[in-house]
Amino acid sequence: MALGHYQQTSETNANALLMGGFLLKVAASAATFAAGCTGTALGIGNLTGFTENIELLTTQAGNSNKPDKKIVNHTLTITFELMEFWPPTFASVRGGSVDTSVAGTAATYIAGTPSANIFSTGGLNVLTGKAFAFENITKNGSATASTTLVVYNARLEQGLVFTPKSDHDTDPAMVIPFTLTAELETSRAVGDQLFKIESQLGKV
Repeated sequence: MALGHYQQTSETNANALLMGGFLLKVAASAATFAAGCTGTALGIGNLTGFTENIELLTTQAGNSNKPDKKIVNHTLTITFELMEFWPPTFASVRGGSVDTSVAGTAATYIAGTPSANIFSTGGLNVLTGKAFAFENITKNGSATASTTLVVYNARLEQGLVFTPKSDHDTDPAMVIPFTLTAELETSRAVGDQLFKIESQLGKV
């Protein structure tokens, strides 16, 4: 599955703004994306928020007039919307440990027990951190520039929110919002434990 995000101006890639459209991928567990960002593609959507959270501790030395500042908590909050209603992806986005998802099995509540994609949830369990990748492709003329945001260890922060629309709405697609909080993946080297951004903007 490829995602194309098209600019309608003659802006060069060096000055291009990164738009919010992306292809979402998730790895089997935290910090496990291999080269090429291989993982399970979960569909297209919009990246709606990216907030790096830094909590500082100030230590005042007795023989210094300048207190030392130290990071004591370093996290990332990501909000995004999936554009595709596809229940088998929900369990993967949510960590895979709080839900039950079965694709192509007999339905219980649909008349005639036809084949259906089943997603169910409810119960207390540990939220498992996973690695997520948000891949954006910007096209300008004949050139394309990719930007990939990889978050090493993120967990769900809110439940599913559905806001169905009328079939007669000018934009009848129902987007599904998600919020993730990423924490440090301490198995990685210091300076590369929270997220990484790789971008070709300005390079092609």
